[in-house]
Amino acid sequence: MSSNDSIYDDPARFFAAMQSMNPNLPTPRILSLPQAKHSATSYSKAIFADRDALLAILDRYEETIQKRWAKKNGEQRRKILLVAYPDIPATHRPDFEALRRESAGQTKAGTRFYDSFLLPSLNLEDLLKPRILPLMLNARARNAPDVFANADFNSVHLGQVAQAVIPAYLSGYTMILVGQKSASAYGNILSWDDDHDAFDKMSSGIGIQPGEGLVTLEIQQRKLAFLRSCAETILQDLPLYDTNVPKQPPPPDLSSKSDDSEWPSLLKEILEAPYRTPDPFDLGRLKTFVSAKRDEAEDHIWLLREDPSYFQDTVLDWSEHRQEKILSINGGKHPALKDDTFLERVLRNIVSDAYLGFLAWDKLRRFLDEMEGLKDKFAGLISPSLALPREYEEALCHFSHFVEQMTQNPILGYKIGMPASPPLRSHYSRQPQDPTTTRIRTTSKSSSYMKKDHFLWLLERLLLDDQVFLMGLENILDEVNRAISRDKQNRERVSSWVARVLSDLSLLGELRRQLGLLRPGPPMTEAVPHEEQKEAFMQRMKLSGYVRETFRKVKWSANAIPLSKFNYPSDKRSTAKTTEAIQTAERHLDLFWDDVDSQLRKPTGKNLQSILADILSPREIRRTADWTGVSANCKAENGQLGDLTAKAALLELETRTEETVTSSETSKIRPQKIKTRGETSETPSAHSDHDHHHQQQKAYQPPGFTVSKRGFKVFSTLFHDPSGDDPPGEIPWSEFLSAMASVGFSIRKLDGSAWVFEPSSTATDDDMWRRSIIFHEPHPNNKIVYRVARRFGRRLERAYGWTRGSFSRG
Repeated sequence: MSSNDSIYDDPARFFAAMQSMNPNLPTPRILSLPQAKHSATSYSKAIFADRDALLAILDRYEETIQKRWAKKNGEQRRKILLVAYPDIPATHRPDFEALRRESAGQTKAGTRFYDSFLLPSLNLEDLLKPRILPLMLNARARNAPDVFANADFNSVHLGQVAQAVIPAYLSGYTMILVGQKSASAYGNILSWDDDHDAFDKMSSGIGIQPGEGLVTLEIQQRKLAFLRSCAETILQDLPLYDTNVPKQPPPPDLSSKSDDSEWPSLLKEILEAPYRTPDPFDLGRLKTFVSAKRDEAEDHIWLLREDPSYFQDTVLDWSEHRQEKILSINGGKHPALKDDTFLERVLRNIVSDAYLGFLAWDKLRRFLDEMEGLKDKFAGLISPSLALPREYEEALCHFSHFVEQMTQNPILGYKIGMPASPPLRSHYSRQPQDPTTTRIRTTSKSSSYMKKDHFLWLLERLLLDDQVFLMGLENILDEVNRAISRDKQNRERVSSWVARVLSDLSLLGELRRQLGLLRPGPPMTEAVPHEEQKEAFMQRMKLSGYVRETFRKVKWSANAIPLSKFNYPSDKRSTAKTTEAIQTAERHLDLFWDDVDSQLRKPTGKNLQSILADILSPREIRRTADWTGVSANCKAENGQLGDLTAKAALLELETRTEETVTSSETSKIRPQKIKTRGETSETPSAHSDHDHHHQQQKAYQPPGFTVSKRGFKVFSTLFHDPSGDDPPGEIPWSEFLSAMASVGFSIRKLDGSAWVFEPSSTATDDDMWRRSIIFHEPHPNNKIVYRVARRFGRRLERAYGWTRGSFSRG
């Protein structure tokens, strides 16, 4: 036997050799088989003994526990928790806190915070909340331990990567947890020599390396012992183990009750996840979110083409999130700000992000459709304790790679935009620009300051690839969003632009989290080689690559300077002067996009709409009619002014002439729409044949809604007629939520600023009513200004066919 071969027979020598090549690698303790079996058996017996005792208690007293816990104040709860765990950490995610309190070298040498890394969910801040402990008691007592095996192992990711928790190593064996329902079978260790499937089970993720399995068992033993102690302390005056006490029906499901939040939120779900029964891989739920995001991205494209004020606001917003805006270490401005170079970069990024982002979300939704079909196809064969069907496993592998790759673009955008954002820009400086490159290098001004600023420290983690790997993207995002929700000052330090990027990243992070529930950590071997994954991704995103290359040839800024040409007083009452200004801004926006399409047509023979014809539905670009105003003194003596005003309000959205953008360029004939109280002045549309979707939309008759006085005020603002009364005021976000709920939407807050509105499945059978829609909460102010409210109304009209006439006051 050669010396090289003998290394693999001697784990100690193998890890020593590996560490000589990379000193950062951990050195695990080497286990013997008797040691591993003894530890596994001891843990398993304790786990099942505590779980059986806990189940016996809850079968008789669960409702009593819930009532008593709800009545106790914070100090009383704290004392009970301290009895069960005297050294329980005080703060949420104590592993994050531990990471800040000691250096990486100290952690690796022997952390002072082992429990914080091993049991991050056991902390006072979370468990003192009214529903957390009852949720955890219910989940752990009424489900077998193996149900939590994958989630428990994944919960210690940070501890493992930081080398605070280093699993021991036993070569040649696999531990089995999932699917084992008895103390004698739970943690069983299989030899690769004696069981031909043992290695395959570990490599595919069904089984687990024995050292990792022992970490999982330690976590479960500690949690169940803690919960049993809590239950016994709460019920110390009752005969807990008297079998003569009859069992009681389980109390109502806690998950259906709300506590301090009127609206469900993804953040709340994530914060409660460590204390609940792990959710299955819910493709339908994820598809709802992704479909709404895809439709939002499509709306964004059309708003950029149609609405001059939206276009202008977007350019200004992106301009403030470019690193050229950061002063150099010498206090100098970036040279690109002296000419059109800066605006050229901004416009290229805006258009590229809009179209490439839409393509990515569209592909992700289609991929989810494929995954849902495969999950249905293999429904009877998909189980945590069984090897996945090969076709489904390969599809999951490709899907996971797609999500990872899709995450890269918003991460890159965040790295550029977060340090430059106005609320945080003062914390960063820029190196003087090297004239031989366009790369911009920024640095934080004070690392000592950041150590005292936990929120900025969290935001910084997303800038560092090694920290994202160490802490986990979804974990960092959860902490950022939690910090924003808890502290108004943190909220004010996040710009609306950054909040939107965080929303996108959080949705992708939730996809990653759901994929992680399928197995305890990544499998040893992937079902599809990495090169094949990359090739499949490139094929799936081939159109995106083509669009990206095409955009590089476009000159963007010629028809966008100065930005003031897009000033758009649509929030002012209609007069001859404001109508002329509105039309001028619309003409300038049409010229900008005409020029873009013209440049694209030269090398490709197609404009953007033609290139994306299969996935981007044509829409009608609405343009303002000429002023044909009626004098304010011209009132109908027979009292018909109110009818005339109401008619004009309906005409504002229902009888305007519209232009369909399906040709190679925007028509120079300006279609009309009613903007006054006078008679209609219409110009025929340049295109009379509309796409099938549009014809469906025209034929669709939306349902009418009777709403409260407050709701009617909200919808009247969303669908306000500028030719009538003066523009209304702002809409409080809470009023918008209530109004949307009153017409049949279920509402859920995603992370960042995004909220998803999902129509009730029983509201109507029409397909138009089945799509969900995303709106972003105003940030940092929580009131919707009038011009944004009008955009909301336009999106609702296009999504559901609503007009002002769709609502009446009850």
